[in-house]
Amino acid sequence: MNRFLLGWVAAVSSGLFWPALLPPWFLVVIGAAVPWLVRPRPLWAGLLLGVCWFAWHGDRHISAAQPLSEGEHLLVARLITLPTRGALYQRTLWQVERIDETPLQFHHPDRIWLSYQGETNWQAGHLYRLKVTLRPPMGTFNQFSWNQRRHALANRVVAQGRILAMTPLAERSHWRVPLAQRLEQAVADLPRGDLLRALAMADRRGLTDERWAQLRAGGLTHLVAISGLHLSLVALLLVTTLGWLARCLLPSQGGAARLAVLLVAAFGVTGYALLAGLGLATQRALIMALAAMLMLATGRFGRPWELLLRAAALLLLLDPLVVLGPGYWLSCCAVAAILLLLAQTPQWCRGKLARLVWIQCGLTLLLGLVQLGWFGSLSLHALWANLLMVPWVSLVALPLTLVAALMSWLSLPAADLALRLADGALWPLASVARLAHALPGDNLGWPHGLLSLALVPIALWLIWRPPMAYARGLAPLLLLPAGLHLLPESPRLWRLHVLDVRQGLSVVVEKQGRAILYDTGAAFPSGFSYAERVVTPFLRGRGIGHLDYLVLSHRDNDHAGGAGAIHRLWPEVNQIAGDGCTRAPTHWQGLTLAWQKFDYAGNNGSCMLRISDGHHSVLLPGDIEATAEARMRPQRVTVLVSPHHGSRSSSTDAWARAVAPSLVIHAAGWRNRWGFPHPEVLVRYRALGARQRTTGRVGQVSVHFRPDRVELLSYSERLAPYWYNQRVW
Repeated sequence: MNRFLLGWVAAVSSGLFWPALLPPWFLVVIGAAVPWLVRPRPLWAGLLLGVCWFAWHGDRHISAAQPLSEGEHLLVARLITLPTRGALYQRTLWQVERIDETPLQFHHPDRIWLSYQGETNWQAGHLYRLKVTLRPPMGTFNQFSWNQRRHALANRVVAQGRILAMTPLAERSHWRVPLAQRLEQAVADLPRGDLLRALAMADRRGLTDERWAQLRAGGLTHLVAISGLHLSLVALLLVTTLGWLARCLLPSQGGAARLAVLLVAAFGVTGYALLAGLGLATQRALIMALAAMLMLATGRFGRPWELLLRAAALLLLLDPLVVLGPGYWLSCCAVAAILLLLAQTPQWCRGKLARLVWIQCGLTLLLGLVQLGWFGSLSLHALWANLLMVPWVSLVALPLTLVAALMSWLSLPAADLALRLADGALWPLASVARLAHALPGDNLGWPHGLLSLALVPIALWLIWRPPMAYARGLAPLLLLPAGLHLLPESPRLWRLHVLDVRQGLSVVVEKQGRAILYDTGAAFPSGFSYAERVVTPFLRGRGIGHLDYLVLSHRDNDHAGGAGAIHRLWPEVNQIAGDGCTRAPTHWQGLTLAWQKFDYAGNNGSCMLRISDGHHSVLLPGDIEATAEARMRPQRVTVLVSPHHGSRSSSTDAWARAVAPSLVIHAAGWRNRWGFPHPEVLVRYRALGARQRTTGRVGQVSVHFRPDRVELLSYSERLAPYWYNQRVW
């Protein structure tokens, strides 16, 4: 059984890295082979069955034949989550029951994101009739930044859109709603009422951006997101308390009392998970807790790693697409790390306090690698903050919070006092988070290349103290990335990165750890900025230590909206904009820079930049149109970022023939409303024999310039060629 489950978990987990989903006919063929392999080859049987299971689930979520397709529809849907912010433009999660008067079948995906502009009086759990316009989930594709498409699939969301009209149908609120409202009113005047609501029932709507930033700075967000830690503590508290009462009141030599205790504890843990909304992270934790109780109840204790294997297998059976989100990997790696650290505890850590420090230090460091891989940053304060706060929240703050919330819901006389005590117990958590945020090093971005160097201590540990047979054989595999990272890079190599910032422009020119940033993408009144969400993570991930110049082609928001964010993050950067374009430096890192700007307003007044190394050249023309093109004296270039996103008003025939690029990159958003790049422009460059890429279709486009060749790398084709990064929806 263990081998079968190991094959199953490995196959489904590998779906994160598949380049494509297998076709249905192939799934039938390999699925038919599973019964013949179960006994002689259980590992292979689990692998093949896991492949079929994941491929079927993935295909039904991206298939064009699924009912929640693009276009306008009439839906009957239930509101699952309320917006977490009071912004005018809100996005909410819905579960669809009927589409165009036809009930959805059980095997059809039914979750969608919808936005609505205006005031609402929504209640979670209410049923509405909606007129909506839907489209596939959208997102930008760039290295080191958040992948919205993958996030949608991990949450089983198959479409997003706008609500055009809505009518309430059944005003039957979810049972959590009145409890949440009552608790919100009870803690409204408490300084840390937002934390109390988050711990009691995962209601994080009250957490401000500032509070989230403080918690992230201390690596403490997991303490207010109900997950495995919280459910495990509740289970332990219930089993311990009920077991003590059973021994005192119902002494028995048999196992009846133990079974009753475990059964009541299982109901209590399940109730807490339901109170928290039973999100994906809570589901994982609940499965783990119930699996442990079931093994205890049946007397099948097993080995700890077998419990982890069975829990992971059950979770992937219920929701295989969970492997596309960071929560699955963080949860499984956390449990695996704890088991490994317990098994490898050195002699000097035999005391309880020393063992706690050993486990917390090892867990923080190991999970830091996973966090770096997913989010590209971590906090230096996570270690000491968690050493202080995990025991405090586990033993003091969480029990007090749950007891106080229960007393409030039951309207007991001392409920207000209990809530004030719970609020006081959360003061250390808020204070530590605030202190971590005030100290330097609260949000460090590390080059992803350093991840390979961080694997070296793990490889040495496997050689020194292998936790299992054949573990030493993994050490060379862990050392290989570090060896590749340490190989010297040619000083003549330079790179051009055209980032996917939807309908905007942001280009990074990189050489020897330094960079020029040409435009920043847009920023919006809501506070969202592509400079913060895309550009900065990319610069950090690439290990760029010096941003020498910020070039703003012109003042349009889609080009210069993020300038303020760049200056906040890189205060020493030299900005080149407006008339400064004509006085800009002509050499940088061994490259020749040629600048040009005409005395026009708007698009035709863009600051143009030509970069050359003597063999290859790049032209960044901004948003110039036919008027400016007619005044230019164009030279042939190797790579052209098409003017004005590939607009029909630019790239005139004579100008395009004079420039004669080998590669054209169109910085245009996916399915943008202007239809950029225009079909006539595509035909014009195709007639010149140029290769073309559009960021909105393939994501970030990177070009590596070597003395003897030019290498093209796009996100969905070469950098991250995974099935969920293909725009096929």
